[in-house]
Amino acid sequence: MLLVLSPWGPIAQAGIIASATRVIFHEGDTEKTLMLVNTNSYPVVAQTWVDNGDVNAAPELSRAPFISLPSVFGMQPGVLKGLKIILADVSSPADRESVFWLNLYEVPPSQPLVLPLQSRVTLAMNTQIKIFYRPKNLVGEAKHASDGASFTLAKSTKGYSLVCKNDSAFYLSFAYLSVQLGKRSYPAQLENDMMTAPFSTKDYHIDYIGKIDQSQNVMVNVSVINDQGQQITKQYSATR
Repeated sequence: MLLVLSPWGPIAQAGIIASATRVIFHEGDTEKTLMLVNTNSYPVVAQTWVDNGDVNAAPELSRAPFISLPSVFGMQPGVLKGLKIILADVSSPADRESVFWLNLYEVPPSQPLVLPLQSRVTLAMNTQIKIFYRPKNLVGEAKHASDGASFTLAKSTKGYSLVCKNDSAFYLSFAYLSVQLGKRSYPAQLENDMMTAPFSTKDYHIDYIGKIDQSQNVMVNVSVINDQGQQITKQYSATR
């Protein structure tokens, strides 16, 4: 994605767009192809690599079990290109799903073609796409993983947290979470990583909740992201 700043306010332009928001590797899969298209009106250079999700880690220090090819390439405007993702190591845990991040680092031209009177700043952007490695013989199915999730509204030092407990062998990916008290809804703070890992819990901070009427039922509304990248709306009853 290219960020453009001008006297009339920020304008966001799509850059390299991938054909999927996530890539699923089942045990036995060795290679996947992700299609990319450059939707910009100018050529770009892209660098790709897979890591464990640390945005500050250098590509050459990655210890992820996947490699992406080509690792550096140019794309002309409107061009469609296939990116290969290859599994190079299978040492991930066998009792649960693992997740890694494919990075698409896009570098725009150093001198973009714009009108001389237009103020413009271009920034290189990094898009991250999740890669899930799914071993055989996991208990349950990914599409039903969120059915057994449970939530607790807990007091924290900064107010309240919504604690998600995931007893499944799969990651729970959320696009949105909120607490509903009566007719009011309180959304959780959005984070870079809105996932709850397998067999674990995660706290999601809730803003602006004041004193809670103990007689009120606590409901939780979520949007769960499935393997196809679709958002599925669900509601849960929470404890406190």
